[in-house]
Amino acid sequence: MNLLARRYAAALFALAQEAAAADAVAADLAELHAQFTGGDGPNRAARALLQSPDVSASERAGVLQKLADGRHQLVQNLIGVLEHRRRLEVLFDIHPEFRALLLEQKGEVEGVIESPYPIDAAQLEELTKVAASLCGKKVALTARERPDLLGGARLVVGNVLYDGSLKAALEQLRGRLMQASV
Repeated sequence: MNLLARRYAAALFALAQEAAAADAVAADLAELHAQFTGGDGPNRAARALLQSPDVSASERAGVLQKLADGRHQLVQNLIGVLEHRRRLEVLFDIHPEFRALLLEQKGEVEGVIESPYPIDAAQLEELTKVAASLCGKKVALTARERPDLLGGARLVVGNVLYDGSLKAALEQLRGRLMQASV
């Protein structure tokens, strides 16, 4: 599915750049994505409503019209094209692909800092600077709380993991102890 979402995202991104509306389109796609994901997992009811064969075409069109209202014209057109081609599942995956293209165009990369404790704004800003120095690009960093890390932090920038968590240190120590001769 990601390949198909990537293709639609690339086409939408090219059109959004022509219209100088990439940020507006990204914001609308983020809102749509938030509507389809409730909390940590997908909002199954919204997805099921749009994908169910039991829902009539007119009901589906009504729901899609409500989703499209107030959005940028390109997003409205995308929803119409996906409905016409019966590819509504792409709507659930297009935001991350579009966001990756937007960040790449800006010379940025996405990152996540995971910590067992909440990270305040000042700490996040400092960690963003560290992440930028590690990868050589501007980093859009988000914080995630992971109590299972016990202490320290894990930084994921793009597809690179910098693991400074206590959990990783304990696992390394365990591995060395298992290999040591007694």
